[in-house]
Amino acid sequence: MSSALISAAHPASIRTFVSALGNDSNTAVNCPRAKPCRTLAAAYTVTENGGEIIALDAADYGPITITKQLSIFGAHDAIIAVATGSAGVTINAPAGDRVIIRDFVISGAGATNTQGIQLNSGQLALLHATLKQLSIGSNVSNTKADVVNTDVIANGTGINTTGTGVDTNVFPLKGPTQVRIAWGNAIGNTNAYVMNNPGTGSAGNKITIFEFLTSNTDAAYSTNMTGNTTLVSGTGASCGGNNCQSLGYYSSYTNLN
Repeated sequence: MSSALISAAHPASIRTFVSALGNDSNTAVNCPRAKPCRTLAAAYTVTENGGEIIALDAADYGPITITKQLSIFGAHDAIIAVATGSAGVTINAPAGDRVIIRDFVISGAGATNTQGIQLNSGQLALLHATLKQLSIGSNVSNTKADVVNTDVIANGTGINTTGTGVDTNVFPLKGPTQVRIAWGNAIGNTNAYVMNNPGTGSAGNKITIFEFLTSNTDAAYSTNMTGNTTLVSGTGASCGGNNCQSLGYYSSYTNLN
C-alpha cells in the first residue's frame, strides 16, 4: 500500500506519543501510545492542529519546527539536543496560536552557534523546562512568551528579544514583544537577558522582558538570578545611556496584555 493511501486511512490524531523505543515508521498508524514514534518531528506530521505530543520516557527526541497550535509534554530527562548551527525548536505558528512546551531539557552541550527556541510567530508557554549550554537559550522576535518555572543555565545569552516592547508608564500595559518570567532560575549565563531595539517610551526605553514579583509592594523577583556575567543589557538606539539595564516587573495586580 502506498504512503498516500496509508495517510488517507489514518487522518491526524489529537494525541500522539514518542518514546526511546519508538519507531518513526509508526506514523502509518499515527504514533499511538502502543506504537509511538521515535522523534518529535515525525509525530508532528500526524498530530492535529491544537493536538498534543507526549514523551513517554527519557531520550533525545530531536529538533522540531512548529507551524500550528500544539502542546509538547516531556518526561523526566526528555531532551531536545541542539546540533551546531541549528535550533532545537522553531516556532512559526499563526499569530493567535499558542504553543505549549513542558518538561523538556533543551541542550546545546558540545555544540556551537545554537538556539534552544526560536520564536518567530505565535505565542509560547514554556513550563518546567531547562535551556542550557546554548548560544541563545530562547530568541523571541516580535511576539510573546511566558517562561514559568524554567531554568536558564550556562548559556551565552539566556533570553534574547527583538522588537518593540511595553511602555510601563502607559496603562493598560501592552506591547507586541514581551517575555514574562515567573519562578525558575537564571544561573551562570554570560548574558542572562538581552533586549534588542525595544523602542522608546514616555520616560525612557520600553521593556520587553518582565519578572514576576513575589510581593505587590516590594521589588522581590520570583526568579533566582545568580552567577551571570551580565544580568540585563540591550542594543539599538533606544538602549543608550542607562536604558536596557533593568527588567520590567509585574505582580498579581498587573495584567500584561
